[in-house]
Amino acid sequence: MNASDNWQRQQDEIVALQAIFGEHAVEISDASSPQRSFFLHAPLDLCEARASIRIYLPETYPSSDPPLFEWISAHDSNADRVADRPGYVIPRRQLALSTDMCGAIEHELRRAWMEDMCCDVVIFTWVTWLDTYLAELWPRPATPIPLPRDDSSSASAAPAASLCNAQTDKPLVDLPLADNLVRERTPNIFTGTALEMKKSVFVAHVAQVFSGEDVQAMRDELMRDKKIAQATHNILAYRIRLNNGSICQDNDDDGETAAGKRLGHLLQLVDAENVVVVVTRWFGGTHLGPDRFKLINNAARQALEAGGFIDDQAKSATSKKTGRK
Repeated sequence: MNASDNWQRQQDEIVALQAIFGEHAVEISDASSPQRSFFLHAPLDLCEARASIRIYLPETYPSSDPPLFEWISAHDSNADRVADRPGYVIPRRQLALSTDMCGAIEHELRRAWMEDMCCDVVIFTWVTWLDTYLAELWPRPATPIPLPRDDSSSASAAPAASLCNAQTDKPLVDLPLADNLVRERTPNIFTGTALEMKKSVFVAHVAQVFSGEDVQAMRDELMRDKKIAQATHNILAYRIRLNNGSICQDNDDDGETAAGKRLGHLLQLVDAENVVVVVTRWFGGTHLGPDRFKLINNAARQALEAGGFIDDQAKSATSKKTGRK
C-alpha cells in the first residue's frame, strides 16, 4: 500500500467516524500541518461520558504504523443536567487517566491495529474498547443528592456541586437562595445573535441568576433543546453577588480548553453580576485556532449588551481594557 492508498484509507475512516459519532464529533486540524490529525469528541456510553482525543495519522498509517493519540479531556455527560427528581443534582465525577492507564491504552491501540485489524484502520475498534476499559476503572455515575435551599441547610449539607465557587471555595449549588426573593423555577433566558465562521456557529444564552439552583435550572432548560444538547461545546460562566457582599464565580469549558476561563474573565471585565452565560458552539468542519475564543467572547458580549445585562459604563470600560476606541 503506497502513500496515496494510505491517505485514502485515512479519509474513508474519518468519513466513517463522522457517520457513526456525528459530523460535529470529528474536528479536522490545520491541513497545513506536516502530520494529519483531528480531534475526536467520542461518546463513551458505558461510562456516561464524552472524551476529547487528538488523533495523529502518520503517512504510513494504516499500512505500516498505527495512529498516535493525545488525551485532551473527558466530560461527565451527567454534569450538564440536574437529576430527574426536582431539587436534586448529580455531582460531577473526576474522570482522568493515570500513567498506567495511558500506557495500557497506548498498548491496546498498537495491539488492536496489528492483531485485530491486521494493519488496517483501527480507531473505531479502539474507541469501542476504550469505553469498556474505562467503565471498569472510572467511578460510576453518582447518586443524585439534594440541593440546599436555605442558609441552615447549606451550612450542614455535603458538597453537592458540579460547579464550584472559585473565590469562596464553596460549591455553587450549596449557596442559599437570595433572601425575600420569589422567582420562577427556570430563569428567563435571552438568546443572542448567531456568529458564524467557516461553518462553525456560536450562539450565546444569558440569564439572571441568584443561586446555584438558578444556574442548574438555566442549564437544564437549555439542554432540553436537542440541538443545543448535541452541540460540540456548551461553554458556561457565571458571577453571583452573595448576600454577604462577596462574589461567587466559576466556569465550565465543556471540552473547549481555556474557553470557560476566558468567558469568566469577560464577565469580570464588564462587572456583570447575578448572571450566567452559556455559549453554544457547533463545529463546522474547519479548525479555527485562536479565533474561536474571540467568537465565543464576542457572542457572549453581544448577548449581554442586547439583553441589557450590562450598562453603558461597563461597555465603555471593556472597550478601554481591550484597547478598542
